[in-house]
Order: sequence, then C-alpha cells, then structure tokens
Amino acid sequence: MFKIKREGEKIGIIRVNLYGRFTGPYVAEVEKALSLNGSETKGLALDLTNVTFVDRLAMEFLRSVKSRNIKVENLPSYVVRWIKQDASNESRN
Repeated sequence: MFKIKREGEKIGIIRVNLYGRFTGPYVAEVEKALSLNGSETKGLALDLTNVTFVDRLAMEFLRSVKSRNIKVENLPSYVVRWIKQDASNESRN
C-alpha cells in the first residue's frame, strides 16, 4: 500500500508526505504531487518518514528530485548510501 499526502503551504513550503512502499509505478503520482500548479511558494519538501521500502526506480527519482533543489527529508539511510554508491559508480564510468 502506498499513500501520498500533500500539505498546504506552511511558511511558503509545500510538503508532500509519502507512506508505505515507494516503487516505480508510483513515481508519476509523486511527480504530480510535487507540481506547483501555479502556486507561488519558496519551495517543495518531500518527506519519507513513513516510507518502508524504496526500489531502484524510486531511488533514481529521489536522486533527480534532490538535483532539482527539492528538499528530501527523512530519507532512509540505506537509500542515502544507495544514491551515493550509484553516483560514485557513474563517475567512474
């Protein structure tokens, strides 16, 4: 089960909370939740406090989100290591 909850603007930031197993099929839904749709905001935050699993496609999406200056909060430590390892492997090629 996977759930996305988008909170209204607080201090100019839109926060998107994810719950459950974040896998590739849900990437498009999360991307849609992160869209501003004309909102004027200082930023976006993606909170993974309640995420129990991240697969490779979701990890690659999270990596791209970080590069777009969207704040990713409470990223599980194994995903942080995975992103770093993946980036390291790419730089060697």
